[in-house]
Amino acid sequence: MTKESILELLKTKNTKIIIGVILFLVISFLILRKDPKPVEIAIVKKGVYQQILSVQGKTKIKELYTAYAPVNGVMRRVELHAGDRIKKGNTLLTVDWDVVKTVKSSSDGQILKVYRESAGPVTMGEKILDYGDLRKIEISAFILSEDMPDLDINDKTLITGFGENVLEGSISNIEPSAITKISSLGVEEQRVPISIKFDPPSDIGDGYELECKIILFEKPNVIVIPTSALFREDEKWAVFTVEKKKARLRFVEVENQSEGISMIKTGLNEGESVILYPGDAVTSGTKVIPE
Repeated sequence: MTKESILELLKTKNTKIIIGVILFLVISFLILRKDPKPVEIAIVKKGVYQQILSVQGKTKIKELYTAYAPVNGVMRRVELHAGDRIKKGNTLLTVDWDVVKTVKSSSDGQILKVYRESAGPVTMGEKILDYGDLRKIEISAFILSEDMPDLDINDKTLITGFGENVLEGSISNIEPSAITKISSLGVEEQRVPISIKFDPPSDIGDGYELECKIILFEKPNVIVIPTSALFREDEKWAVFTVEKKKARLRFVEVENQSEGISMIKTGLNEGESVILYPGDAVTSGTKVIPE
């Protein structure tokens, strides 16, 4: 075909229509083409799943002693202060009565709190000071009675809230009776007192609030994903996987969930990618790009 014949062909009405349609389609495609949606993704992994029960606890000296005024009389000034170390048999306070009455320490330890240090009249039974051995300290916590079936003596506990290090402990005692406590929302709850033994840092004290994560059970070599990847679809658990740069709906079976991590029984394989916090803007087939 010669140059002249091509030019003649381009001048025909049908050719002009075809060229116009092609240009329209190209321009429409460029205008309507959607950019890939940026998404946060996570890689499906195999790991150790931990079912965790979180609870607030407080440090407590195992054997707390309180010194009281032994009789009515005049107490001499208490020269001890909070933090002072004492030995078993040291004099804690002295009261002048018909005879001099002294109160002595029952064990080694430290003065924890002085309620009254000035000299003057006292009545029998008046609280003067607390003392105890800070090397013998544990954590006291209260567990909702509904959570008790999964709790056992010696359950491993991870302790945070004192510095940056994570301390390790374990359940040492579960009391046989529940007590009624009022929640922060003013609701009555039945809670069971427990004790957690741990190796206390040298500078921790009595009454410190700590976050305790009790590991109820562990399961190794299982599929785990962030719970933020899951959503409900047709009353089933689902995720969006990323396949060929597009979001694809995938139904999964969830076995357990705890602390933002879900153990997946079926539906996902190690190494696949799932979209976190998909929201309404992501549907099956949406083009996506990792943030």
